[in-house]
Order: sequence, then C-alpha cells, then structure tokens
Amino acid sequence: MRVAFVTQGARVPASRFRVDQIVPALSAHVACTVLPASPSVYGDLVSGKLHGNWRTLAQPLSVVSRLRQLGAIERHDVAWLQRPMVQYGFTALERHVAARVPTVFDFDDAIFHNSWGLARFKVRRIIDAAHHVVVGNRYLADFVDAPGKTTIIPTVVDADRYAVRPDPGDGPFTIVWTGLSSNLKELAPYAAAFRRVLAETGGRLVIIADRLDAPFLDGMAVEFVTWSPEVEVSALAAGHVGVMPIADSKYNRGKCGFKLIQYMARAIPVVASPVGANRDIVRDGVDGFHAATVDAWADALLTLARDADLRRRMGASARQRVVDGYSVTAVVPQYLDVLARVTA
Repeated sequence: MRVAFVTQGARVPASRFRVDQIVPALSAHVACTVLPASPSVYGDLVSGKLHGNWRTLAQPLSVVSRLRQLGAIERHDVAWLQRPMVQYGFTALERHVAARVPTVFDFDDAIFHNSWGLARFKVRRIIDAAHHVVVGNRYLADFVDAPGKTTIIPTVVDADRYAVRPDPGDGPFTIVWTGLSSNLKELAPYAAAFRRVLAETGGRLVIIADRLDAPFLDGMAVEFVTWSPEVEVSALAAGHVGVMPIADSKYNRGKCGFKLIQYMARAIPVVASPVGANRDIVRDGVDGFHAATVDAWADALLTLARDADLRRRMGASARQRVVDGYSVTAVVPQYLDVLARVTA
C-alpha cells in the first residue's frame, strides 16, 4: 500500500508529531511519502526566516506547491491529509483529491472555531468529502458527528526520544512550561500561584518557547530557553514538575494536551487544568494533579515541591501511561486499522 501524507509544512508542529514521527514506524508496513507544503500553509520557510506580514505574503506560494503535488498524490493508494491543504477558505483541492483517492482527513485542534467560527463551514466540507476522519480527542469527534467514519488517535511522542530523566533532586525547585509564545497568556490567570510557589521554594520557572513576551511574569525567577527541535526534549530535563494551565474555552476543549504528554514521557509529574483532553491524560493523584483555581495550583505545586518521593512515584506512573497509550508504538496499530478500512 502506498500512502501520501499531505502535511501543512516541514516545520509545522502538528505535522511533525502527527505524521513525521509516525512514518518511520509505519514504513515497516506500508510505503509512505510525506508531501509538505513549501512554504508551509502559514507562509513559513524551512529556514524559519519569514515573520509577521512576510509570512502572509508567502502563503499563496503554498497553494502553488499544492497544485504541483496533485499528480503525485493521485498515484498513491491513500491520501492522508494532515489538516486542510491550504490556509484559505476554499476546499477545491481536498475535494479534488477525495474524488480520486481514498482520503483520510486528520486534525488535532478545534480548527473549526477559527476565523470567528467561519472555519467550521470549510472543515465540514472537507469532512463530508473524506472517506475517513481521524481526530485527536473526543471533543473533536463530537464535532465530526460521524461515528462510523471517525477514529480518535491522540497526538503522541516517540518514547525512545523522550526518555526518562532522573528527578533533579535538591536543586532549585523548577517548574517547566513549553509551547508557542502565543499561548503564554494561559499562565496569566495563575501568575499569583506561580509567584507564591517560587517565593516559598526559592525556585524558578523555565519557559521553553519561540520568544518570551509575558509582562505578567516580571519579577519572577524566570529562565527562558529558545525553542528548537534540537532542545525541545533536553530542555525539559530540568523540570521537577511540568504545567499546563488553560482556560475552559471552546477552542481549548479541542486541544490534545500534547505538552502534558511531553512532560509525562520524561517521567515528570504534572499539574494541569482539568479541561478537555487534560482530564483524560492526567489521572488526578496518580500522574500529577488537576487544578482549577489559584489556590489549587499553589497547593499542588507546593505538594510536589516538598515531596521528592511523590514526584518520583507520579513521574513513573506518568511515563508508563505515555508508553501504554500516548507513544508512537501504541498508536501505529490504529493508523494501520484506518488505512485498512479506507482501502477495504
């Protein structure tokens, strides 16, 4: 079987984790070709040198690259579309592909809430055209509303790459957060909790992101690490605990809790807002804690700061949970099942 994985770009996070890292394991069973948009659908070059309005100006070139790929896609037995093929509102390309090749549409965020909710019409048209839909969690599956042609596959990590790290021990209590700088705002409602914990423990907050633009962190002991594929794993090792605070919004209910999976794979206990997939990933009191208020966040972090044995137990449970359900090895059979269904 020949499968064309049509991704949004070579450096797009969703493409890297929902396709690029899966393909090596999947290639033992089927012939895989990855076809990224170039530049990405967002206008990113592989070099990453375009920013702001320059990215927008480059987006039409991604449409040109898609048109050039159509012939190659049609020579495959399955087309696996990782999110929409272009950033614009039309769906002619997806419908063209689906009319010629069994097509899987894969998405892992509530992208139907984008563009003031107008994106739902585009996403719905692609869903209707696709032969099967793969989503990252139950909230997204509920939107698809087609149980007979929908499979939930979480966004996962390569457990070998995200290896267990030893608890940092008696060093400064370190809270780690990783993600896009645009999501740093999710930390703001709980800034008082972080400030209190860092003051009481003499600890620090490590931020791993593309840039640091968060005035609410001023006055805290913050260490900034510039994100890159080369440091995204190693930079987590310093963390005694990993955090994922998010507001309970429609868009956030569609998130797949990926940063939690990254922390947990490295045997780092976590504290997370009990929103969307976070509830399913983190077993409260086993892998870490759920926290919904400023006081609950402070209490959970201080509990972990004061008890190294608890951190180690929770970290070990977290690691095993990832290996069992949120690793590449765990989900490859699900990918193969989807491919078998669309070609039956």
